[in-house]
Amino acid sequence: MNLMRAKEIKEDPVMKDVVHNGKYVYIKDVNDETQKALVRYTKRSEEHFEVDVTHLSEE
Repeated sequence: MNLMRAKEIKEDPVMKDVVHNGKYVYIKDVNDETQKALVRYTKRSEEHFEVDVTHLSEE
């Protein structure tokens, strides 16, 4: 995924299906400078972590 698409998904009120390492994630924030996204797994997880936006894919 590219930076602009990650930002679009973050701003969209309708949650999109975004995947990281085979699991669905929710994008909380996107950092322009580092090109990383702050995400959390959608199922039973409150833990947030940073990933490079290129490691995210849209289903």
